[in-house]
This record gives sequence, structure tokens and C-alpha cells, in this order.
Amino acid sequence: MVKRVAIYVCGLLMVSLGIVLCKKCNLGISPISSIPFVLELITHIPFGTLTMLFHLVNIALQLFLVRSIWNMKILLQIPVAVLFGRVINMMQYIIKIDDTKFINRWLALALSILFTGLGMACMLNMHLVQNPPDGLVNEVARIRKLEFGRIKVVYDMITLIIAIVLGGVYLHRISGIGVGTVVSALMVGRVSEIFKRRIGTY
Repeated sequence: MVKRVAIYVCGLLMVSLGIVLCKKCNLGISPISSIPFVLELITHIPFGTLTMLFHLVNIALQLFLVRSIWNMKILLQIPVAVLFGRVINMMQYIIKIDDTKFINRWLALALSILFTGLGMACMLNMHLVQNPPDGLVNEVARIRKLEFGRIKVVYDMITLIIAIVLGGVYLHRISGIGVGTVVSALMVGRVSEIFKRRIGTY
């Protein structure tokens, strides 16, 4: 159990780091963070706080899918959502990237994909409390009997479309969407699936 908790916490930190790196690289926000990113521009509420609220929505969707509001495995994701928000807000102040250099931006994006995929795999394979967005993807994958990675790509595309619509309606422009967004949408789920097989299940 100690090993599982340690790997889980490392996974949570890595996912948070991956999200912040993607935001800082200025090549386009990752799809999983695109909605909080656009809402930050609209409302000026801190990014980490909006990420927490976005995660709470994912928890509500999971409860809807399992048709129960008292599923403790899902309800335990609430403190994880709060922790994610706080860690992301903290990391935003700690991590600095010189985005004037092209190589730094692409290196940050590559590390973002690596950390996010690895972190997701660590959290999922420990079978403790899931990251709410990953929990939703995992629940859909279980119901549809499909691989997590395949559903993850679809999930990312849906969140991206919602972010584009929000930006168009409230900001009259597409914000935070770039080549990094597309690369993340295509790669994070696949990287996660690779690490899930290598890490093993505990």
C-alpha cells in the first residue's frame, strides 16, 4: 500500500506538472486544460481553481454514468480535484520557461506530454482514487469495452471543441489553441497506454 500511495502521489504531481508545462510553452494548451484556460480568460478566476471546478464536473458525469450519487470510489475524487487545483496554482508560480527560444517551447511541450501520460498511467494503475477526467475516460472505456487510450483521444477532442466554442462566443476569438494542442490530443492518450502496460497493475 505504501508503494501504491507513493506512485499515486508521484503520478498526481506529474500530471499537474505536465498541465503547467503545456500552458507555459505557448504552443497551445493541452485539450484536457483547454476549457479551464479559456474560462480563465473570460472570468479571470485562477487557472488552478477553474481546473478544480472542471474536475468536479467530471466527477458529476461519472456519478451520472454509474447511476448513483453515493459511489464512494468516485466521491473520493473530490479531495483529489481540490488538491489538483492547489498544486497547479502553486506550480504556475514556480515553473519559469524562456518561451522566446523556440527549442525551449518544444522541449516543454515534449516534457508535458511525457509527464502527463506517465502521471495518468501511475494514477490509474494504482487503483486508488482516480484523477477525475481520467476517471471519466476510464468509466466510459469500461462501459464501451474499449481501450483507455482510444477514449482519451475522443475525450480530448470533445473538450477542445467546447473550448473553441466558448472562446468564439465570449472572446470572439480562438484562444490557447495551437500546434501543441493538436500534438497533445494525439499523443497523451497513446503515451499513457504505453506506460500503463509497462508500469503494471498493483
